Amino acid sequence: MRKRYSWLLLVFVMALVAASCSDSSDDTTTTAASGGDTTTTTAAPSGGDDTTTTTAAPAAEMVTGRGVDADAKVITLGLLADLTGLFAPLVIDITDAQKVYWDNLNAAGGIDGWTVELVIEDTNYDVEQHLEKYEKIRGDVVAISQSTGSPTNVAALDLYKEDSMLVIPLSWYSGWAIPDFDGGVMLEQNTNYCLEALNVLDFINEMGGTTIALATFPGDYGQDAAAGVKIGVEHYGMELVYDGEAAVIPGQDQTPVIQGIVASGADWTFMTTNPSIGAEILAGAVQAGHQGAFTGSVPTYNPALLDSPAGPLYDAVYYQSGYNVGWGESTPGNDEMMAAMAEAFPDRRPSDSFIVGWNEAITMRKVLATAIGNLNLTPEGVVVAAGSVTDVDFGGAAPNQSYSGTPNDYVQRSLAMFDPDLALYTAAGGAAQTLSQADATTGSVLVKDFFVGSAAEEHDFSAACYEL
Repeated sequence: MRKRYSWLLLVFVMALVAASCSDSSDDTTTTAASGGDTTTTTAAPSGGDDTTTTTAAPAAEMVTGRGVDADAKVITLGLLADLTGLFAPLVIDITDAQKVYWDNLNAAGGIDGWTVELVIEDTNYDVEQHLEKYEKIRGDVVAISQSTGSPTNVAALDLYKEDSMLVIPLSWYSGWAIPDFDGGVMLEQNTNYCLEALNVLDFINEMGGTTIALATFPGDYGQDAAAGVKIGVEHYGMELVYDGEAAVIPGQDQTPVIQGIVASGADWTFMTTNPSIGAEILAGAVQAGHQGAFTGSVPTYNPALLDSPAGPLYDAVYYQSGYNVGWGESTPGNDEMMAAMAEAFPDRRPSDSFIVGWNEAITMRKVLATAIGNLNLTPEGVVVAAGSVTDVDFGGAAPNQSYSGTPNDYVQRSLAMFDPDLALYTAAGGAAQTLSQADATTGSVLVKDFFVGSAAEEHDFSAACYEL
């Protein structure tokens, strides 16, 4: 750079010397052109044409930092994924969808010639392991395009802030949309547990439900959803007849929770657990004679439950919420994802979780494209780019998402509701279905397209619903 500037200065000085030695009637005018170029106009002797010379300004250069190889034009992203823990059956599919997305993008030329490499670590949904794995990769990645869990990400948040590490959390805690809490480094996807619960309560209200039982994990996952349920109960004039907030402890006997639900006689039970524990509670309550319906936060359900002995119960009494459309639903974005996944894994079974991972990658791609356009691929530049992104387009697979403005302006409030249909799922082949199968389905039938209920619409979202 310095040599280029010296050369330009020499040219400029020589032009001035030449002008001073010319006929006294000659005039020379130098002006700055757009983009930093320099334009020099020299008046010719009488009867001649003026001469104009434009010297281009030095081209702006990309600024890079950790996790970016500027010479090879390679961007390295991290994934801190639960591949063996409580949510592994969902997260494996989410992670594989990201891998396919980036592989396909790289094969098509990347982002303006920049390709993306992934560093994937298994955290086992364990806080200590999550911190260890983050320490392992923090110096090698510019951002993290998927990080599983609420408690794990909360534990690492101060480190993320220290590193200016942009993170897409596989967690829908409402605090991730509040920059005063997360320092602007957490890039939430879809709606959050709190607003999700408000919309589910709106759906229950439409279905005639008036009494609610609540059963959740402790911590920001379960209790953020519980906060939303309680706001919704008050908004819709319902009654909370069993309060099992934070009562569901993984690895412990769930009999007290089951007994609480049954004794309450609730019209509806809202659960925020993982799929296996949710199934234990639902089956236990129904077998004990409970007549009410069940629903819960998105991670509580897995379509693979239709393969289990609890499958008929889910078909009969469960309604699932959804941040995205389901596998088999035709939208431009979903069709692209399904074709790519079928080509990569033709013999895998359908999963709605593929959509989650694919959409995470779409969001990160737009952030990186914005940072590249800003000529700043430093970690700080990526965080700044994320905060300016508007209208991430998922091609109809989920509502578009923005991150610019105030939390109350940009927070995603939309949700869809589905009904697991065991007969549909079984007719398509059940667990034997493959991604290459034209009629493959997870059995999730859309019963209410993306909507925003009155409680979610009116909620003043200026702080997390459950504050840590």
